[in-house]
Order: sequence, then C-alpha cells, then structure tokens
Amino acid sequence: MRKWSVFLMCVLCGGFAWLDARAQDPLAGVIFFQHRQFKIPFKNDFTSASVKQVRLYVSSDQGRSWNLTATAVPEERHFKFSTPQDGFFWFAVQTVDTQDKLAPAGVDDLRANLKVIVDSAAPVVQVQPLPPRNNEIGVSWSVRDDNLDIALPDSMRVEWRVTGAATWIPLSLPLGASQIYWNPLTNAQLEVRVLARDRAGNVGEDKTNVGVQAGGGFVNPLQPDPAPNAFGNLERKYVNNKQISLVYDLKEVGPSGVSCVELWYTLYQGRAWNKLTEYPLEIKNPAEAQQAKRLAFDVEGEGVYGISLVAKSGVGLSSRAPQPGDRPQFWIEVDLTKPQVQLLGVHVGQGVDKGKLAVSWTARDKNLGPNPIRLSYAEDTKGPWTTFAENLANNGKYVWTMPDPLPYQFYVRVEAPDRASNIGEAITPDKIRVDLSQPKAMIREIEPSSK
Repeated sequence: MRKWSVFLMCVLCGGFAWLDARAQDPLAGVIFFQHRQFKIPFKNDFTSASVKQVRLYVSSDQGRSWNLTATAVPEERHFKFSTPQDGFFWFAVQTVDTQDKLAPAGVDDLRANLKVIVDSAAPVVQVQPLPPRNNEIGVSWSVRDDNLDIALPDSMRVEWRVTGAATWIPLSLPLGASQIYWNPLTNAQLEVRVLARDRAGNVGEDKTNVGVQAGGGFVNPLQPDPAPNAFGNLERKYVNNKQISLVYDLKEVGPSGVSCVELWYTLYQGRAWNKLTEYPLEIKNPAEAQQAKRLAFDVEGEGVYGISLVAKSGVGLSSRAPQPGDRPQFWIEVDLTKPQVQLLGVHVGQGVDKGKLAVSWTARDKNLGPNPIRLSYAEDTKGPWTTFAENLANNGKYVWTMPDPLPYQFYVRVEAPDRASNIGEAITPDKIRVDLSQPKAMIREIEPSSK
C-alpha cells in the first residue's frame, strides 16, 4: 500500500500558506480554518506511474460515515473543497491504480489523514465600563465563541487611547481575565476596545468610552468631555498636516562627525517611546555640522506627539534613547479637523437700530484661540470678501454699525480659524438686503395735458 501525506493549503492575500496538520494542536491533531473554500494538496511518498486517480472522502460525523467529495489525477496534486456551512470535517484519501485496485480497499478501511474545523464566525464581544476606583478606570467584557481558547496568549487583547488619538496602547492581561483596572494618567475621555481571536483566526471586537474626572468621578460617554485635551496647557506647535518638517541643530560634534539622526516619538507624555525612523547623515567633521539641518516625517493621524532626536557619531556613539518618563524636546499637535461653524441669523436693524447689522453664530473646536472669529461680506460667494470685524471673542453675537456707502445687499460670512490654521466657515444661503427703504410716490400737482 502506498503511503500518502495530506496538507491543508489556504489562499491568503493572493499567496499560499501551507499548514501541516501535525504542526497544529498536537493534542487533537485538528486544524482550525476560517474559510469555507480551500485546497487540499496531496503527494505520493513513493513515486509510481501505476496510480491513475486519487479520491478525497469527507466525513462530517467523525469517521462513522464517508462521502466521496472530489477526484483528481496525480498530476493535479490537489483537491478543491467547499462547504456551505461551518463544521468539523475529517478527510481521507484513496488511490485507484491502472488495474482499478483501490488502496485502501474499502470505505470502511479509510482513516482520517486530516481533521479540520471550519469556523467562519467571529467571536461576539461585549464590553462595558466599570465604576471607577480612586483614579483608576476599568472595563469588563464577555465573549461568546465555540472555538475560543483563553489559554492562548493572543486570544484576548484590551487596548485604549485618548479619544481621537491615532495609536492604541495595549494592556497586559492576566490569563483568563474578564475585567481590568488601570490608571491612564489623564482626565480625558478614553476609548477602550476589547478584541477576541478564536483558534480559526476570526477576530471579534467591541468598544466603549470611559474616563476619570479630576475628582475621581465617572465621565458619562454621552456627555461632553470635561477635559477634551489630555495635555492641558502644554506648550506645543499646532500643524494641520500629517507630513511634518522640522529644523534642528547638531551640537558637540566630534572629529568623527555624525552618521545618523534617529527620530523618536511619544503619544502619552513620555510614558512610552517609539523610534519612528532613522536619517543617515554624512557629517565628516565638526565644521560641516554648523549649519541648521532639516528633516521631514509622516505621522499616522491626529494627536499630540512628543518628539526627540538622537544623533550618532561617526563611530556609533550617542546619548541614550528616550526612556519612559523622559520629557520630549518638542511637542506637536496634529489637528486636521476644521472648526464647526453655524450661522444662526443675520438681522438688519430698523427704527432706532437702523443702519446696524446683528450677526449670531456658534463655533466649536478643541483648539480655538481666545479671539478666533472673523466676519466679512461680499456681493458674490466667490468673493472678494471685505472684513468688517475680526479678532472677536467666540461669544456668539456681534452688532455692526454699517458704514455708508455700502452695497444694498450682500452675503455674510463667519470664519473661525483654529490654532492649527484649519478654518471653519459659514455663509448666509441668500444675500442679506440691507436697503430696507420703501419708496413712496406723492402727487405734487395736476395740470391739463397738452396735445
């Protein structure tokens, strides 16, 4: 009897990943797979020209009954298998030689070469905030899945970030935990997500919002964040682009020069540092290091980034890389969001208020300056715009005494730039008529008409 080996092959991102059944789950010899269609390659351990057909049998009742599901010639070297539903499948092969002899001889003699659990369903995850304790926040979670093994190190992940930040911070979980508390060292509202990965590689996820006020109270995620910026009055540069350029100087350069500069960043006030990139340099001596240098880098998205540079000498010496707790050399806040501006009304005064224009608005943004509002008018929405008030406090109302002469009708615009130079605006949908005069005709006298 010829000896056959069966391997499971799955298609991933256009390539092929081979999974040896013997390398998976040594206790049960079962492969967990998340796709309902896959290929099962085969190979003959002993080269023979007498085999004319290879048959694939499948059992969905753990070997009590077998069904022929596919046939192939030896040159094809694989079967295709498809199932309309998830399940536990055993696979066995049988060969047919040129004399029509079968090996094994009968279906009752088949033995499983491969066992596969097809599981295409992601775990169902539910996460909810826990009542705070001291300055700690917490979440608890539950997971429903038939093939979740919490003993596996990658089966559960809990991650958090300040709401709107780009990077998630993982928490260290005790094995089998269903809740966790930690101190985020911020009063900002946080986003927390719990991810569960089953043995087939399906990932389920759920999120919630939590936070701790300065006094230790719970922040209701449905209410406005009492501290929308976790970095308070931290001095920083605001930019409205993910592509950033900075200028730096090199100091204390020795005779070996500088071989490279490393850029390190932190998202959470120095509690964790990551190296973003490394810039090779060819500074051969101290004289070449006198001029200011420029470098550019990209960030993932919005957020407050602390950055520091570390230079290496020509012989590889440098100061130590930033460590947890170190203060960055510079803070940058990337803000790509325009302020939300709404025009509530434009009212043209009459009577004692004739000649006055009252404008009311709302403007919201986490990075608005103290006097961000600018008002202007134009006869066309494409401009040109003429500013009639600027550097106004965001108090929602301004009354303008209109000069003379002035167009008798025009559009009004409210602008609110933030500290990163994002500009939100609102323009009246129609022209405002400021000429409210109602002409009257008075008869002076009557005369006979001349022919």
